[in-house]
Amino acid sequence: MDSARRLLDMISRCLSRYESLVAERPVLVAISGGIDSTVLALLMAKLQAEGRLCGPLHFAHVDHSVRTDSRQNAEHVVAFAERLGVPIFLRRLLVAGEHQSENALRNARYAALSEMARECGAKMLLTGHHADDNLETVLFRMLRGTGTRGLAGIPEARWHVSEQQRLLLVRPLLRARRRTLTALLTEFGEQPYEDSTNTDLRYARNRLRFVTIPQLRKDLGLGLDVALMTITSTAHGLREILEAQGSRILAERTERRLTWGLRFDLTGIDEEAAHPFIEEALRMAYSQLHQSGEEPLKAWTERALGLLCKQPGTRLAGRTGLILERTRNGLLLFDPCRAGAPPTGLGQEFACDTGRQRFGATEWCVDAATHPSPPLIPSPVAAGPYRALLDPAKTRLPWRLRTRSTGDRFRPLGYDAPIELRRYLQSRHVPRFDRDRLPLLVDANDTVLWVPGVQISELAKLELNTRQTVEVRVILG
Repeated sequence: MDSARRLLDMISRCLSRYESLVAERPVLVAISGGIDSTVLALLMAKLQAEGRLCGPLHFAHVDHSVRTDSRQNAEHVVAFAERLGVPIFLRRLLVAGEHQSENALRNARYAALSEMARECGAKMLLTGHHADDNLETVLFRMLRGTGTRGLAGIPEARWHVSEQQRLLLVRPLLRARRRTLTALLTEFGEQPYEDSTNTDLRYARNRLRFVTIPQLRKDLGLGLDVALMTITSTAHGLREILEAQGSRILAERTERRLTWGLRFDLTGIDEEAAHPFIEEALRMAYSQLHQSGEEPLKAWTERALGLLCKQPGTRLAGRTGLILERTRNGLLLFDPCRAGAPPTGLGQEFACDTGRQRFGATEWCVDAATHPSPPLIPSPVAAGPYRALLDPAKTRLPWRLRTRSTGDRFRPLGYDAPIELRRYLQSRHVPRFDRDRLPLLVDANDTVLWVPGVQISELAKLELNTRQTVEVRVILG
């Protein structure tokens, strides 16, 4: 049983790396009844008996209902769980059609497992993927075409994000070979349930496992496994570098981060040399903003990098609703459906000294305070473009906040006459997305007094004889 002890220690070390993410919540093990998941379930039960688990142990089984013997399979798993004294959750899927694609079945399975995890309060889901699965995955991806991330193989852990929860998927057996698990199950005296679909050659993965790989091993011997493991190891190292640099760009170059959008300031960066790292940062940002945590397609990230060669204002729409826009200083990624709408029509009234006021349902909040004389601290330079000092005596009350309208004109500070607001915003490189959401401050005559983050109007500037000053601030968030 030395191999069992080694696997127990390997699983324990693996789980300890993620204990801080799941605290003492229950641990859910996905069990199909096959060799891999049965060995994992047995080892997890032993860890629980030794007091080496961070939380209570539960099993979960998904009956896809695509096989005539699926109910017998479920009964086998239930009996197995009862012998071990571990609570088990069951789900039977109602899948339309006799022959569903592998992706459809996998998505339905993980949705069911996520639901069962939510029921028992688990934050960690364990699956029985092993080293041979990893090699098959790498070869499968190579044949279909993939990049560095695909060649790195199955990750030991990743987040499965749904609208209801975030579930950590962990594969603690990724370093164990199939023959080791098979021998161990024999030592334990357990019989797995043979899933007939695992040998169904209608599925591409099974054809690879039972036809292509055996033929390659016959021709290449152990050289096939060594080559694939070398590729995986090299790609894994490169992926770690990419992820580290992508995270750095995401942390250092992100401004105005919101739940539905963020923008990258790429000023001063060598965009051509940093292409792979910018691509990784975009992938991470896309996954963070996507409601279900999905990652973008490779084609999307490639087209996204192409925006760096385009004019500001050029956009790329994603298949899930996310939009990427080229700005003067970088890129803006946002979800317009979750951004929140500004007020329509005449906008909303705005008064001083009444506290912070949100502009419709947008991220813009505006606050105003009156002063008998212009405040000296902070200075205009230190305050930045989102603070304005205005003379209310030169305007008509009440003031309002509204979005821009067709035909709007604006007289910026220092200009002798008003100009078209649309062209002025373009000349100041205001992103397309912001142009229709900016909370323009206007007076009773509908004259634009201030464009936040851009400029105040010449008509409302402070004079030497100004007797009262209105300090207006805009806060994002």
